[in-house]
Amino acid sequence: MTFFLFVFFFLIMNAFAEINLEIKKLNIENGQLSIPFDPLINEYTVILDKEVSFLDLNYEVEEGVMVVISSNHDLQNNDVVTIRLEKENKNVEYHLQILKEEVEVLEAFLETPETVEFDFMREYKIYIIPFSCFFLILVVYKILFHKSRKKKHKK
Repeated sequence: MTFFLFVFFFLIMNAFAEINLEIKKLNIENGQLSIPFDPLINEYTVILDKEVSFLDLNYEVEEGVMVVISSNHDLQNNDVVTIRLEKENKNVEYHLQILKEEVEVLEAFLETPETVEFDFMREYKIYIIPFSCFFLILVVYKILFHKSRKKKHKK
């Protein structure tokens, strides 16, 4: 039985380790993100000049991931550009909402950026789920198959 638990644990580890659907780096050459890019955040606001009509995107993804960018033309205020990552029937979407404003409003907005901290999950997300599953399996195994140690008293 222990052998099967280890095989199951190994399969779970491989399933979570192989497919990493996230943008590792994202730069917008002709605009600015309202907060610094973090691969775990999927919703962003992009601040553009009024004259800009498309996003000039530079990104880095894992090899073999197909990237589909939609609605990246004729951009107006409050439009949403979608970046979709696809690999092996799995997909992740990033949404970039467009904000076109005057220069004075942009400067005031950028002086107070929001800070979001997801560094803990970035480093350990590949290990948390498999170890949690393994621990849960051990607890269920212990509850279901552990023999009671009650001593029988002879009368």
